Amino acid sequence: MDFGIISSRYARALLSFAIENKEAEVVYAEMQQLGQLFLQMPQLQQTLQNPVVSNEQKLKLLIAASTIKDAISVSTKRFAQLIIEKRRCDMMQFVASSFVVQYRKHCGITKSRFIVPAPVSEQTLLRMKAMVQHAVSGHVEFETVVDASIGGGFVLEYDTYRIDASLKTQLQKISKGIL
Repeated sequence: MDFGIISSRYARALLSFAIENKEAEVVYAEMQQLGQLFLQMPQLQQTLQNPVVSNEQKLKLLIAASTIKDAISVSTKRFAQLIIEKRRCDMMQFVASSFVVQYRKHCGITKSRFIVPAPVSEQTLLRMKAMVQHAVSGHVEFETVVDASIGGGFVLEYDTYRIDASLKTQLQKISKGIL
């Protein structure tokens, strides 16, 4: 069974349904939430695959994992019911991830990460976001990550690009004789 193709089809169907119900943005946030929970809690996937857990419990679990502000969209709830009915709970992690990718593509959103060793000024963040915005078309989701392990400098990732100006990488290149 090809999880990629099947999960992509389910994600595309969810996106169409959410757009039709004018809930696409809410469903996007819910799928991001669900995808993060799958990464943070591997036991979530195990529980959904457990045949001892009833369909009602699986539905409650998916709804709770997707809920952001004490309510869940109709599209996500109906989709969770469909996934459980079709016995595709094992694919939900891949569907959520595929939905996020397809939504970003549909809306022209580029995900960007700016990794720094310590917090930086708001002005620096705005300049880096503007630089990415200039390089891509559409909206930019700009995330700042503080990671002291890079030592100094920064790492900027967007689209398929990675600009690594970190001290850690420069020292590794020197030690390998690349520089």
